[in-house]
Amino acid sequence: MKTRRQPSTPRPDSWITTAELAIRTAGGDDYIRTKGGEVKGLALNPSLNHNAPNVVVVGKGPRIEARAKLFVESGLTVPTYMKRGTNAWELIGNYRASEYKTDSATIRKHRGDRPVDEIAGILFLERTDETTVDVRGGGFADSKTRKEIEQAAIKFVTAHYEAQDYKVESRESQNLGYDLLAVKASTTLYLEVKGTDGSSPRFFLTRNERKCAGQEADWRLVLVTSARTAPQLQTLTIQDVERLFSLDPLAWECTPRE
Repeated sequence: MKTRRQPSTPRPDSWITTAELAIRTAGGDDYIRTKGGEVKGLALNPSLNHNAPNVVVVGKGPRIEARAKLFVESGLTVPTYMKRGTNAWELIGNYRASEYKTDSATIRKHRGDRPVDEIAGILFLERTDETTVDVRGGGFADSKTRKEIEQAAIKFVTAHYEAQDYKVESRESQNLGYDLLAVKASTTLYLEVKGTDGSSPRFFLTRNERKCAGQEADWRLVLVTSARTAPQLQTLTIQDVERLFSLDPLAWECTPRE
């Protein structure tokens, strides 16, 4: 009996080819792309840098080490692309280098599975084009409490899926539109975790998270109520979210008209 091949997921329109990437970032094969002594863009591969784009491991070599130092010293903000597959790249935002550390403690902490003696330093990046809204009052917790709730929710969700034989990996630092990657056999889930101390869920959904939900059919929003005391979990698709919740804009980004 022949098995039917599952249709492949269509590539999002926002992804570009390697040739298009070269045009936009001055070409070359380094992940720090330069032209005329100026950094023009980044082309990051998550299989080599598991915590990219926030943390980038810089290998040894005079050219790439010089480019890493140039990027930090310039203070420039550049378009940053993440590899999503063969001949497929996605623009994930504009980033600048905030710090470049070469001490052994930092290298050992962030090296991943790469040998220490092959690493020159660690490059730390920060996004410059994402609008953040600091919510104070109105029933929302302070930043320290929000962090504690978030960590409790992540811990609970990770344990829940691992108990179902999923392999769960954190993607929190990569700004991908989800927090956890859960894999079991042929199933892959992209889990965005939202936690609250109360028994009724109230949360924020970022533009990046909603974009990811539209691109990944297996994106899920995992709500954890009473996260620090008696956590309860609810898993929703983006269609469930739009059906069950009112989505109200908290702020508008204003840019000049062309």
